[in-house]
Amino acid sequence: MKKVEDRYNQRKALSLDIMLSVRDLGLMSGKTRNVSLGGMSVDIGRISLEKDRLVDIVFPVNCGDESRQCKARAVVAHSSLGDIGLMFSELDSNVTQMLRKLLFGYATVSQRTYLAQNNSDSTHAVSCHE
Repeated sequence: MKKVEDRYNQRKALSLDIMLSVRDLGLMSGKTRNVSLGGMSVDIGRISLEKDRLVDIVFPVNCGDESRQCKARAVVAHSSLGDIGLMFSELDSNVTQMLRKLLFGYATVSQRTYLAQNNSDSTHAVSCHE
């Protein structure tokens, strides 16, 4: 069984304004410190959430001229006053593609293969900027 603390995905320092919906607490805002395909570290101010708590997240992903409000469900992997580590528990394929594009510059494995084969021709590269 995979432990909640394990990290299998490369993290990227990224500051995004997000909204969290927490049962019994309602909506709260936060700002990401870093993001990966597996989760995110979020500054939530002077609030603390217990480990293993489920939260729903809404966050913007801007990739070039494409912008989308992404939704995900996550589990609190660790928490200290003002900082929580979230591990995605439900992430649809469209959100995964947007995150992959944002973090790595490609959305699908076939795009990654294409970019690797055509590395010298940057005019075809898919890129995302913060």
